[in-house]
This record gives sequence, structure tokens and C-alpha cells, in this order.
Amino acid sequence: MPIAAIHHFLTTALLLAAWCLILTGSGRLALAGLSLPFRSRAEQVFLAFGVGLWMAAAALFVLAAAQSLRPLPLACLLAALIVSAIFGWLRALPCDPSPDPLIPSRERPAALLLAVLLLADGIFVLTPEIGKDALIYHLAVPKLTLAHGGFFPIPGNVFSGYPLLAEMHYLAALAAGGEALAKAMHFALLAGTLLGIGRISRLIRGNAFPVLAMLIFASIPAVFQVSHSAYNDLFVACFTLAALHAFLRWREGRLRGWLALAALFCGAAVACKYTALLLAPLGVLGVLWNHAGSRQSRAALRDLVLYGLAFLAASGPFYLKSWVLTGNPFYPFLWGIFGGRGWDADQARLYDLFVQNLGMGRTWKDYLLLPWNLSLRARTDSPAFDGILGPIFLLTLPFLAGVRRWGAPLKVLLLYGAAAFCFWASSAQQTRYLIPLFAVLAAVVGVLLAEYRDRSRPVFWLLALIVAGSMAFNAWEISREFAKVRPLPAAAGLEDREAFLSRTLP
Repeated sequence: MPIAAIHHFLTTALLLAAWCLILTGSGRLALAGLSLPFRSRAEQVFLAFGVGLWMAAAALFVLAAAQSLRPLPLACLLAALIVSAIFGWLRALPCDPSPDPLIPSRERPAALLLAVLLLADGIFVLTPEIGKDALIYHLAVPKLTLAHGGFFPIPGNVFSGYPLLAEMHYLAALAAGGEALAKAMHFALLAGTLLGIGRISRLIRGNAFPVLAMLIFASIPAVFQVSHSAYNDLFVACFTLAALHAFLRWREGRLRGWLALAALFCGAAVACKYTALLLAPLGVLGVLWNHAGSRQSRAALRDLVLYGLAFLAASGPFYLKSWVLTGNPFYPFLWGIFGGRGWDADQARLYDLFVQNLGMGRTWKDYLLLPWNLSLRARTDSPAFDGILGPIFLLTLPFLAGVRRWGAPLKVLLLYGAAAFCFWASSAQQTRYLIPLFAVLAAVVGVLLAEYRDRSRPVFWLLALIVAGSMAFNAWEISREFAKVRPLPAAAGLEDREAFLSRTLP
């Protein structure tokens, strides 16, 4: 391995570690002000990392809005974040003294396979970026914003009008370490999402397979493909899991700090991507559901106001930016209502037509076949969902019919899942837009395995066989990705950038 490649790897790894430590430390400082009881150190780290993600993005957003993306303001912001992180790490947070359980013997094979999978995914991180959306949107817009010193209308790039929370971090990556750091950031969000799957799995009664749930999620080909590119889908997944986790904790004790966290995470997800907008009404319905049957209307109103204010504080500025720059807070969508600079009726119609053509049809028959087609007929780089899921959820979720006791956490996750799938089916049917749902369903599969392990060994072994076969399918698809891209020479510095891009980009 050439010295230059080793230096590139070490620099990226050190910058990524510093980014994670700064964000988590800053988040810990913010969490200290809420005085919430945590059940484990892992729960603290997961939620603190999510809060820090939003805080740093919001701070960079302010600089970009003020046209102050210059070396001195950026250095001052970095110094402020480092100081807050130091105080955050030094601050003790209330926590259950009992440690997290070690990985049991039944989960060790899954942990080993997960480590191998993450290592394989990490190889792709060290290669030049080839993701289409990363090149034309997630990296291109921050690059131009940084060069300009702040937000400005970018002619010809409609995506610059999107909410840009994740891109604020990529802006920092481009300023500090280049595209490799941006790719590594999204890869770190995979780790954050896996931690969230583990945390939310432990909130569900009887889930004895949190590590297997992580492996199921990470092995989905669509997840593997985007996790080593500078996309924003795993930002949305991580924030969504954090919102669900905080909401479930709020249901347990009605501490309003948990509700404020849930609202903040919902707003952060919405500030990343329009596909997360469903979280806003779901949060309102969740608050109303928790107060159903009680006569404390004032308490319900206070909770709704708290949720609304925290949600708007987290997401509102990113949509206000779009409104100021383009005249449309949901640019380029809803053109008939808001209009939008640099866009017209014909472009809006063609864009809507493009969105409606994603998937495999919009007739009633296509909707009936949607789970089958998504699981078994999806293709990468194709209008047919543009990403591969595999059969695991299609084959395992029917076993929910045999679950005898449905606890509140499982009900909440399944209600979210049903709503998210219906929302996705009525909009842009791209597989990766369902990645937050896949994270939730992976935890549900762990619940199913635990349920039948205790009740019916034959059904348990049938489920285990289905899971193993589905992951073998996923492994085959991932191996095809390896064969197609051949990342090892470029990752090891044995193939230069131009040669790699010449053979991988159209």
C-alpha cells in the first residue's frame, strides 16, 4: 500500500473520529440541560450524537445564511464546538448503573458477520465518489455554497432548493478533508443507525436479537450501496430512529424532555429530506393518542405546543431558506401553489411525471403487487425502484399474525411502518427512500425470532432459515457490487482516481 494511500486513510479516519467526538460531546452538553434518566451509556451516545448532528448543522446553516463561510468564522465555530464538546464529555449524565449486557453466544455469529460487512463497506469509502446524486447534489451544492461564501440560487441545479441539513456536514467535510471525509460521514451514520436499531430493539419486550437486527439492516443491498456514498438517507434513518426512541421513552414516563427530543429529531429528519415530512403529522397524532381518554386537555395542548415549537425550531430555518431563495419552501414541488424561481409549469409537470414513473406502475394491480415487486423485481440504476431490497421482509412479516401479545412499542413501530410505506407508495417509489422503514422492520424481525423461540421451536427454525436464506441473497447482490466496481485497487492506492472514474462512471 503506497505511503500516500496510508496517509489518506489515516487523515480521513482521524478527521472522522474528531467529528464524531465533537458532535457527541456537544450533544451530551445539550442533553445535560434536560435532566433525563438514561438506561445505558449506549443510549446516551446515540441520542447525544443525534442532537450534535443537528446542532452543528444549524450552526453551519447560520454562517451560510449570513454569507460568512470564511476561514475565520469557520475556525471560531469549530473552536466553539470543541469547547462545548469538552464540557459535554466532562459532564456526568444520569444513567442506570447496570451496564449494557454483553453480546450473548447466540448473537456472536451475527456480530462477526456484521463486522465483516462493515469492513467490506469501509473499503468503498476509500474510493472516489461515483454516486449520481452525491455528484450532482449532495456534494455539488455544498461545494458551490462554500466557494460562494454562503447560500445563493444555483442556476440549473434544482436540488439547491432542497432542505440541506446533511449537506451542511458535507460542506464542513469539503472544507476540511474533501469528498473522502464526506463519504466517511455517511458511513458513520450507518454506525449511528445500527446503534439506534440496537437501542430501539431493547425497548421492545422480548427482543433477544438486536445484533441480528443490525445485520439484517446493514446487509440490505440498497443500504449497503448508499452507506459508502455522500447521500443523506442514513441521516434521515438515524434521526427517525432517534425520534421513535424518544417518543417511546416519553410514553413511559411522560417527561416532556423526551417529547422535546422526539420533536427535535422529527424536525431534523424533515430538514434532511422531503420524504420525512410524514413525521410531522405522525408526531401530532402520537401526542393525541397518548392523551386519548384523559380529561387533561390543558396537558395535551401543552404537549402539542411543545412538539410544534421544537419541530419548527429544528426544521423551519431550512425551509425558510428555500422560500427566500426560490419563493417556494418545498421547491420544486407544489409549484402550482407556491411557484418558484427558475422553474415553470412544464418543468413541474415533467418532474412530477418522472416521479410517478419510478417503480413498476401505478394501477390498482401494481399497488397490490407492490410488496412482491419491491422485494423480488427491483433493480439498481433502473426506474424499477432503483435499489434492491431482497425478500426478507416479504417472507418474515406475515409471521406477525402469530404474535399473541402486542406491546405498545411494537404497535408504535408497526403503525409508523404502515404509514411510511403508504406515503412512499403514493410518492417517489425509490427503494432507498424506505431505508428508515427498513431499520424499523429489521428490529421487528428480531422480535419475531424472539417470540417464536420461546413458543414454537419449529416455527423459530423456519424463520431462522428464511432470514439466513434472505441474507445469502443479500450477500450475493453485494458480491456483484464488488465485482462491478472492483474497489480494492483504488482503496489501496494502486489505481489512480482518473482510471477508477473512467471505468465506473458513464
